Amino acid sequence: MIAAWRQRIGLMAGIAALGLGAGAAAVAQSAPGATLDWARPWVQPQDARAAATVSDEYAWRLFVAVNWPADWSARTADARAPLGADRPTVWETWENTADIFRNDGADPGPWRRQTRPAQTADPARFETDSLKDLPNLRHIVGGRMVPLEDPVASARRLTEIRMNRIAFDYIRSRELYNLDGQLKILAQHRAVSFPAATSEVKAMWRPIAAADKPRYHTLQVRQRDGTTRLYGLTALHVVTKDLPNWFWATFEHVDNPALADADGWLLPSADRFACPGERADCNRAPAGIGLEGSVWQFYRLRGTLTHYVDADGRPLRLANSELEAGLQSSASCMTCHARASIGTVAGSAVRLPIFDTRGAATALDPAPRLGFLGLPQADWFTGAHSDAGSAPLYQPLDFVWSLSKARPRRGS
Repeated sequence: MIAAWRQRIGLMAGIAALGLGAGAAAVAQSAPGATLDWARPWVQPQDARAAATVSDEYAWRLFVAVNWPADWSARTADARAPLGADRPTVWETWENTADIFRNDGADPGPWRRQTRPAQTADPARFETDSLKDLPNLRHIVGGRMVPLEDPVASARRLTEIRMNRIAFDYIRSRELYNLDGQLKILAQHRAVSFPAATSEVKAMWRPIAAADKPRYHTLQVRQRDGTTRLYGLTALHVVTKDLPNWFWATFEHVDNPALADADGWLLPSADRFACPGERADCNRAPAGIGLEGSVWQFYRLRGTLTHYVDADGRPLRLANSELEAGLQSSASCMTCHARASIGTVAGSAVRLPIFDTRGAATALDPAPRLGFLGLPQADWFTGAHSDAGSAPLYQPLDFVWSLSKARPRRGS
C-alpha cells in the first residue's frame, strides 16, 4: 500500500514538472466554449480532458448542471424548468451525509425516489460547527457553560455536504458508512477508489433579510420554536472525480466580502472563462450561459484546482472565504483532502488531522491552525517523521473527508 502511494506521488510530481498545471490551463482557457457542449446545460458533464484543459469553463458547466431546478421525485434535473426557478436544485436532492453516516452506524438503505420536500428545511440537514461557529455552540448561564437550546438558530452559518448516487452506492456496497466497515477495509489492505462519476458538494448558508431574496438561492429553515428563518446560499464547493486526483471548484456569492464578520477574499479569484483576455479576477459571472436574470448571476467562481503545484513546483492554493474562513492563505482543497485517511492505535480508529498545528503561536492565537499545501508526503501515511514517534500507518480514503463522519455500528 505504501509503495503504491509513493509511486503515485512520484507520478503527480512528474505531471507537475511537465508543466501541465496552472500555466497550461491558462493557455487552454483562452478559447472558452471550444470544448464543452452547452446544448443541454442541465446534464452534468463528465469529461476528463475538459476538466484538465478548460477548467474554469468546466467548473461553470458543473455549476449550472448541479444548480438546475430538480425533478424531486426522480432526483434529477427538470429540463422543462428554467435555471433559477425558485425550487430545490439537483444537488439538494442528493443524499445528505447526515443521513448516510448514521449515529448508530446502520445501513442508510438504498437510494429511493422522494416526494416533494416540505416547505421548510429540517435543522437535522445542517452542521453548525464551522470554524467561526464553534464558540457559539455553548454559552454561559448563571456562571456555568451550558449547551445552546437551539444551535441552528444561534449559528451564524449552516453547512451541509451531499453526495450523488454514484458516491452513495459505492459507500453502501463497501460498508463505508460505518467505522466497522472502514476498519475492515484497512485490515484487508483494500484500496478505497470511488467511481469516475462521483460528485460531492459542500454548501454554506447564512440568514438573510427578505429584501435580499432576489439575489440569493434561498430556503426556509424551521427553528426549534416553530418559527422559520430565511437563509441564502453563500458558498458552494463542487467536487467531481473527473480526474485521478479529483476536480475542485469553489463558488461564492458576490456579496460575501461585505458580510458581517467576513474574512474578505484574501486570495484573488481566478476565472479565465468569465474574464477572457483580461485579468482572471475581473469579478464577473460569465455571459451567455443562462445566468442572466436568475439569482445565479450573483455568484462567482473563486477558482479551480487540478494539480497540487504549478509548473515551477510552487504549491497551488484555493480557498473559499466562507468554507475556509480563518485559513485562506494556507488552503488547498486537493492537499487537504489527500490527507483523508484511516489508521488504528491499540485497535481504535485514528485519522490524520486536517490542520497543521505546527505554526508559530502568538498571544492572540496560541494554537494556530494552518492548512497543508503542495504534494502529499509519504511520511504522512507511514508516520516515519511523526511527532508522536511510533505512529500508525494510515490508509488514504480517496480524498473523501466526509468518510470521517462514520460511527461504529451499534453493538459492535
